Amino acid sequence: MQDLYDRLAAHMEHLTMGYPYTDELLELLKEMFTPTEARTALAIPNDLAPLQVVSLEKIAARADLPLPEVTEALESMAARNILFTAPIGDGATGYALLQVGYGLPQTFFWGGKQDETARRMAKLVLNYFKVPITQKIYGGVQTKSFKYSPANMSIEIPMQGVMPNEQIGPIVDAASKIAVAHCPCRMSAKILGRTDCHHSLEVCVKYDEMAEFVIDRGLAREISKDEAHQIMENSEKEGLVHMVDNAQGQIKHTCNCCGHYCWNVGIIRRRKVPRDQLMAVYFIRETEMEECIGCGACADICPVNAVNMVADKPRLDPDWCIGCGVCAIQCPAGVISIRRRMENKGPQNFAQLHQQIKTEKGL
Repeated sequence: MQDLYDRLAAHMEHLTMGYPYTDELLELLKEMFTPTEARTALAIPNDLAPLQVVSLEKIAARADLPLPEVTEALESMAARNILFTAPIGDGATGYALLQVGYGLPQTFFWGGKQDETARRMAKLVLNYFKVPITQKIYGGVQTKSFKYSPANMSIEIPMQGVMPNEQIGPIVDAASKIAVAHCPCRMSAKILGRTDCHHSLEVCVKYDEMAEFVIDRGLAREISKDEAHQIMENSEKEGLVHMVDNAQGQIKHTCNCCGHYCWNVGIIRRRKVPRDQLMAVYFIRETEMEECIGCGACADICPVNAVNMVADKPRLDPDWCIGCGVCAIQCPAGVISIRRRMENKGPQNFAQLHQQIKTEKGL
C-alpha cells in the first residue's frame, strides 16, 4: 500500500505545478485518496497544463482497473472536489489532477466550511506546505506562476509604464464569467483557531474556466463585474494585495492577499524567502519626498513591512517592496506613484506561462 502512494506522490511531483515529495505529502494523499482512487489518479496524465482536462475514456485506457471502477472513482473524487473537472467537446466531463495553486489546497477552503473535514485538511496542508516546500515549488524556475497587479480602483494612482492589461480593472472587464470564493489562506488559519487577522474572507475571485469550476462545485458564487470591481476596491482599502497569474492575458484568478497568513505576501513580510524567488514583481513604489507630510500611513499599511519612518519620512526597502500600490491608496498627500522596475512583461497568455514553467522544470 505504501508503494501505491509513493507512486502517486512521484506522479504528482511531475505535474507542471507539482508537489515536491515529502513524508507529509504521503499523509496528505492518503487522506485524500482511497487505494482505488489513488490507482485511478495514477492514470490521469501528469503532463497537462493547469485547467486542461482529459476524457474518462483516455483515463480508463491508461488504468489497471475495470471501466466501472474507474468511472466510480472519478465521480467520487469529483464530488469531493479533489479533481478539477470541466466540460469537453462532446459535452461529457473531463478530469484533471489538481495542481498547486489551481485547486490544491484551495478546494478544501474556498467554500468557507469549518467542519471536521476542513479542520483535518487544514492541519495536513499546514504540515506539508511549509516554507521550504513553497520555496521549492515557486523558487526553482525563472518564470514565476504569479505576479502582483497594482492597486488602482479607489483613486487614480500615477503609474509609470504600467500597461492596461496589468491593472486590475481591465483584468476584471476581460472575464466572461466571474465567481468569488473564500480566501483559502485566511480560512485555513481561522479553522485552526488563529484570530489575529481581521481582513475580509470572501475575496478570492475566479474567472472563466476557474469560475465555471468553483460555481459548478458549489465552492463559490457567481458575481457581476460591478461586484467584482467593488471587491477589488474594498480589498485595496483594507491593504490587501492583488495576486494574479503571471500572464499578459487569460488571467484565471485574483487572490486578495494579506501579510498575516497568505502564502506569498506573508512569507515575504516575514522575510522567509527573497521576494524575487517567490513572485514576479514588475513594479515598485516611488515617493515625491519634498511633498511628503510624514504622516506614516504608508508604513502602517504596507503588507510586507517594506516602509519604515525615519526622521518623519518614509524609507523604502527596494529589495522587499512588491509594488502593490496599497500604500498609495492611503496616502493623504497623493505623493506615491508606481513605476515599472523591469521591462519584462511576462508570458503572453496562460498557456505560454505554463509551457515556459514546464520547459524550465525539464518536464
